[in-house]
Amino acid sequence: MGIFENWLLTIADYTGVAVFAATGVLASARRQMDWVGAIVLAIVTSIGGGTLRDLLTGQLPVFWIRQPLYLWVAVGTALVMLPILHRIRFPERVLVFPDAVGLALFTWLGCEKVALLGFSGIIVALFGVVTGTAGGLIRDVLSAQIPNIMRKGELYAAASIPGAVLYVVLHAFKIQPLWVIPAVCMATVLLLRLAAIRWRWMVPVMVQDSIDAGNDR
Repeated sequence: MGIFENWLLTIADYTGVAVFAATGVLASARRQMDWVGAIVLAIVTSIGGGTLRDLLTGQLPVFWIRQPLYLWVAVGTALVMLPILHRIRFPERVLVFPDAVGLALFTWLGCEKVALLGFSGIIVALFGVVTGTAGGLIRDVLSAQIPNIMRKGELYAAASIPGAVLYVVLHAFKIQPLWVIPAVCMATVLLLRLAAIRWRWMVPVMVQDSIDAGNDR
């Protein structure tokens, strides 16, 4: 990987941490947590997906232990946002856009980092989705919300999957210039997620009758 690609990956990494930390702070405000709770939620949201990725791929110590600046970015984001949220009331759905941006960024970053380790395409796509969705899952659980990924019909992980698959396909064909791959991956995830929210696109759900029917015999 060249100097430009390293620089791009680093900037995107810290941006993703800041964006997901912001969603953690917004979620804490929605649940009326104190500042300590907000900072904790910002940290675990921003590093959760990457931590799980590093643990499962054997990249130890995990990224934020190797480079503690990630933690400072998360804490700094929280400390900047908290005084603002203390004075200004935001609509509840303000969380939607930064969460979609974080999902898109971390889907690409997860794919990119695992691809650099030499794993096969299906593993790369899997960890793209894991990295993109795990932080939001942890945030929602700790803030006593039904996680987006678990909501009936919610296009959340289903928005991340096509972006991760496109990354693998484009990477396999060595598409040039290099910025095309992250751009297509992130744009796909972001646009799918926002379109799903705007037009209420849903994933098909299981019908309860299909399970109960067998019990009546």
